[in-house]
Amino acid sequence: MFEYYTAIFFISVATLIILALLVKENGRLTAEQKRSFRLTYLIISLAALMEWLGLLLDGAPLCTRYLHIIIKCAGYILNFSIASFFAIQINEKGWVKKHLRNFMCIAVVILIISLPFKAIFYVDGNNIYHHGKYYYVYSVIYVIMWFLLLIGFLHFGRKYERHNIISMICISLLVLVCTIIQQFINIKGIRTCFLSVSIASVLLFIHYEEFYQQKMDEERKKKTILLEKDVLTGLYSRYAYNKQLNKYKSEPMPEKMCVLLFDINGLKKVNDTKGHEMGDALIYATGASLKEAVANQGQIFRTGGDEFVILLDLSHYSLEQFNKQKQESLKKYQKDLQGLYNNEIRLAMGVAMVKDYPTYTLEQLVEIADKRMYEDKARFYRENHIDRRRN
Repeated sequence: MFEYYTAIFFISVATLIILALLVKENGRLTAEQKRSFRLTYLIISLAALMEWLGLLLDGAPLCTRYLHIIIKCAGYILNFSIASFFAIQINEKGWVKKHLRNFMCIAVVILIISLPFKAIFYVDGNNIYHHGKYYYVYSVIYVIMWFLLLIGFLHFGRKYERHNIISMICISLLVLVCTIIQQFINIKGIRTCFLSVSIASVLLFIHYEEFYQQKMDEERKKKTILLEKDVLTGLYSRYAYNKQLNKYKSEPMPEKMCVLLFDINGLKKVNDTKGHEMGDALIYATGASLKEAVANQGQIFRTGGDEFVILLDLSHYSLEQFNKQKQESLKKYQKDLQGLYNNEIRLAMGVAMVKDYPTYTLEQLVEIADKRMYEDKARFYRENHIDRRRN
């Protein structure tokens, strides 16, 4: 049986060494996280070594009896500390970590006090290791600590997907079941604790990597959302617009889509005479009006300054309906600006229909709509005898 456990011991330690190398080579972990992982693996390896040495010294010459006792004490203390180091590894900073530390201290004190009374364990005159009368106290504390760690795992996994939480429970149950088999059932001296802890270390590292990747994905998603939203209007931003341009370089445009460009007439005069805050209010009102007109029939982007691009789906909507709703919305927001801006909000508009240019990319359609928008703007200034350079 000793030869069998020796093989288990070396496999477990080799696994932890490989894990430590993986941690060292991991570019996403911080230096503090790496230290936490490596220290946990070291504690597990030392605890396994103490158990292996204890088996080796069991029944050895009497001159090794006190060494045997010291090694068993060290093994017990290291066993108590494993759960605490796992808690540090998952960055558990709440009450779980605090209680684990308290239980560890209590267990160590009980162990030291019990030594003269042979209550937890003792090594007899033949240098044979035995469980003491109150060995179950050690086992119960050990199992409680793993239950506490299970709660810590649940707290850690709660921030991520549900299936991750279930697998975290399974990892903890693996260690708990193997610990119970060794500590309470003890079938023919089968020792499963450190093998299960080594396997749990591998699985926990895999989960930690997955959790870290999920966290990065969530942060990237939040940043993308921020990039895709225009701060002033809440509409899609230039960044989101550029993504659409790239998308439709390789994909054909939907046949029933049209591209609309808008620009506010007279914004320069508003900025010059009433200030840029009033100009921003005018841009916001225009964006909100266009958004209401688009409803859920397309996308609207603020591409810069007072310029807006709309990709309008005409499958169940028409330009006439859009223009009607646009005018109603502009009048509504015009009332909100009364006292600040009493002129009518006037927009220059350019349209390009996909059905008229079925082979064109979005960028080419925008160029057509842009040209028509500036023709419309020039016509507005000309018909109203306005000097465009001052407006």
